[in-house]
Amino acid sequence: MLEFEVLARGLYRPEQLEIEYQAQQRLQFAPELQAALDSDWQNQLQQASQQQRLLFDAPLYRLLSVPPAHTSDRLHLILGDTSYKEYVTTRTRAFADQHTRSELGNPLAVCSVVETCDHVILLDQRQGVDVYVGRYHVIGGFFERDRDITAQQPDPFRAIRREIREETGIQEQDIQEQYCLGLVYDLTMPHSELCFLTRLRIPLTEVQKRVAEDQEIKTLHTLSVTAKSLQQFILTHHGNISATGEPNLLFYGAWKFGESWLADIMHKLDA
Repeated sequence: MLEFEVLARGLYRPEQLEIEYQAQQRLQFAPELQAALDSDWQNQLQQASQQQRLLFDAPLYRLLSVPPAHTSDRLHLILGDTSYKEYVTTRTRAFADQHTRSELGNPLAVCSVVETCDHVILLDQRQGVDVYVGRYHVIGGFFERDRDITAQQPDPFRAIRREIREETGIQEQDIQEQYCLGLVYDLTMPHSELCFLTRLRIPLTEVQKRVAEDQEIKTLHTLSVTAKSLQQFILTHHGNISATGEPNLLFYGAWKFGESWLADIMHKLDA
């Protein structure tokens, strides 16, 4: 079973990813519901502390809509405001099952397949995080309102470069080129996520010399990529890859090995 829905797919450079930001647009809750959400947040903070999991509030961008593109090479997103607290308290099954997708926090996150110049990709097996503990994931995180801005505008490319730098130590000068491959929706932990491809100008041996800025990744895993090895990894670990990491790997495989590769693996996943 797939845990994601594809909202858009393509090969978008920064100028082809159009962001319309409506800061005044955010969820409004009745006072009694807000009080219940606040109480749930305090309970989740306490549980996270007891389990030694990282959990804290942060100002995030919320995906409002994806208007139909005027051309096939443009992705237009309309964003509002949300927070990690709002996401955590509205994604619970008790809340999410009683509300439509537009009534959830629905923050926008970013993730990226990172490919070295010697054709190795970087993977993380998630530990000490809020969701998908133990599952494989690509490099990624949330799109933060107070950090990921260029010329006073939300910049998802800046967000994914920040996440890559923080989690691996890879710097902007190490990056040869970067594309957005599409937008997906996590059906299990409901939120939207932009999937990227980041191609490096350095080999794995140089990546391994970089020093991460935080300790979020305990062990950086690698996969030497061929059409067969990537397909085998996805099929072997299906169900043990995060709900947004898997489509990111699928988009990357389609870009690298063609649409027939994607059709073949999707047939096998369906089976």
